[in-house]
Amino acid sequence: MNVRVFLTVAGKHAVMRRVILARRAAVAITLALLGSPLPARAQGTVLPLPASDQQQLVAQLGAGVVGAALPSARIADGASYFPLREKVFVFQVTSGSNAGNMQNLGLRRARRPGGAVAWRFAFAPSLAGFITQDSGGNLLMAAVSDTDEGVVALSAPANPFVVSGMEPGGSLQFSQTISVNYLDDPSRRDWGGHLNATYTYVGTYRVTVPAGAFDAILIRFAYQGKVGPADVTYTAWYFFARDVGLVAMVNLEDVSAFWIYHVDTTTGKVLAVR
Repeated sequence: MNVRVFLTVAGKHAVMRRVILARRAAVAITLALLGSPLPARAQGTVLPLPASDQQQLVAQLGAGVVGAALPSARIADGASYFPLREKVFVFQVTSGSNAGNMQNLGLRRARRPGGAVAWRFAFAPSLAGFITQDSGGNLLMAAVSDTDEGVVALSAPANPFVVSGMEPGGSLQFSQTISVNYLDDPSRRDWGGHLNATYTYVGTYRVTVPAGAFDAILIRFAYQGKVGPADVTYTAWYFFARDVGLVAMVNLEDVSAFWIYHVDTTTGKVLAVR
């Protein structure tokens, strides 16, 4: 796709579609929730993969990728599951319109005035999330940009990526407000909305991908709401391996706006080169 300026109603629908796709890494959580107590489970609990999750993961990643359930522990340090150091992740796309393709998805550091550091991770060749780490070891994502469509989606508060303190099987429910800005006209805000979401630490599983076999925690993101004219239902599954990062992911989107616009898109990716 090419960068476009959206001046017509149809164009605005296309912008909204790409913004929803940009939420692949993202669900939001308030700062209060980040610091709130979570339900405790016994350390080492083995949590079988729910049947509904297994069905989607097999369909989008392929048979044999997600293996046995393993003992799960509290996430003591969220940042250890997505180390913030510059590298390129090579992913193979397993489902969706780009199935079979390889994608080089880079994690890059950007400097800010005063010595602050921000990180940019490419979830797709034209789609990037901007990640920061707070004092509690949580990885948060306040913005996602789509260079193909020329938009940036801002979340208030910042989206969680990996949350420290989560117990196996624990969930957080929260809400977010998002706004959409055009890169060619940052003051223009045609789109916005509210989403209700659930962030769940499903458990730990043996994941086998071309890059190797990993003991990976599974985080499920699920949300519903409305962005602009669109009704949104979205679920994503992210597998994180300690000291490695993302090793597999699936995104399932169902977006509709009025009766003339509907999107139902699913993508899966597995780490091909470590």
